[in-house]
Amino acid sequence: MSLALQPQPMLTRQTRIDYLDIAKGIGILLVVMGHNDFSLISPFFFKLIYSFHMPLFFFMSGIFFKSDLSFLTLLRRRFDSVLRPYIFIILLIFFATLSFTKVDFVHATSRLIKALYGNGHYLDWVQLWFLPHLFVVSLFAFLFFKLVRQTRLPWLKWALLVAAQVVGVLSISAFWPFTLNFFGRQLTVFGLPFSLDLVFISGFFFILGCELFKKFPVTLFQKPQMLLFLGLLLSLLVWFFPPTIDFNIRQFDALFLNTLEALLGIAFTLSLALQIERMARLAAIFKYIGRASLIILLFQVPIQAFWSDKVLALTGNFPSAYWIGFLAGVLGPLAINALFIQPNPVVGRWFGQKVYATAPVND
Repeated sequence: MSLALQPQPMLTRQTRIDYLDIAKGIGILLVVMGHNDFSLISPFFFKLIYSFHMPLFFFMSGIFFKSDLSFLTLLRRRFDSVLRPYIFIILLIFFATLSFTKVDFVHATSRLIKALYGNGHYLDWVQLWFLPHLFVVSLFAFLFFKLVRQTRLPWLKWALLVAAQVVGVLSISAFWPFTLNFFGRQLTVFGLPFSLDLVFISGFFFILGCELFKKFPVTLFQKPQMLLFLGLLLSLLVWFFPPTIDFNIRQFDALFLNTLEALLGIAFTLSLALQIERMARLAAIFKYIGRASLIILLFQVPIQAFWSDKVLALTGNFPSAYWIGFLAGVLGPLAINALFIQPNPVVGRWFGQKVYATAPVND
């Protein structure tokens, strides 16, 4: 039997593909799991998660990218969906710090200004770096596709994409840190604003998501044998080879190996999502989590850190403290979303949510 590529339906704002929401659910659970000292629970699985979880989110974001939008429309949509929630959260942190801690106005304002730089090194909630960076990655993709269309050379798209990944990986530490002369003062700065120094690498996975999903072989990846093969191959690579990835601290140790691991992890997640899609109840849980992935990303670190610290102080049992913190890091944001964000359209708009006749695909 010949295996035909199954074309993906055109994604509109009124279309959802269930297994993509499931894949987002898997991805955000891995993000929560990878935080709060999971390396002390399982160094191997910690490294496994970090081998692909951030490339996965850039790839998934790229799937929904529309390269034919006008620049101003793209700018507005990306501001609404990623920058507005970012601004809301850093202002929330600022006012909460002034209201509930002993930090004075000067120090709180200094932290707010640093947060506007949009780099994980300067954020109180480090995970927020992803949002401003996704904004600039989208602009990078827009310019990339505009350049490719003007040249009318199909092969150039792939050559430029590979070149961007190579340049990005080889120069990943060029701005980590760098020295800046500011009115006669020498300042040591970690990374460019909005983590712009990562844009070639993250843009590589983002544009791959946009391009490869159009011809994603769903029939092939639905096979359990494919899931087993991808999981085994990825596990073997991570087990036997030491190079690791951590975008936030500018670590991408091995160009070919880490890129291969990331692509295998993305393929494994999509294959796993297709398997879960067949199990109605489990699929419903993962879809719900996936559709709230932004809210979980925003709130999971402080919630799970708070509860894991509380449980550890009470029990002295680190594994129990970790897993309770993990559950809190997932269920807490889901509760915030269900009780405070979704029922309130005004608040919802600050979190990139809009009301449609049917559930929308994220921008």
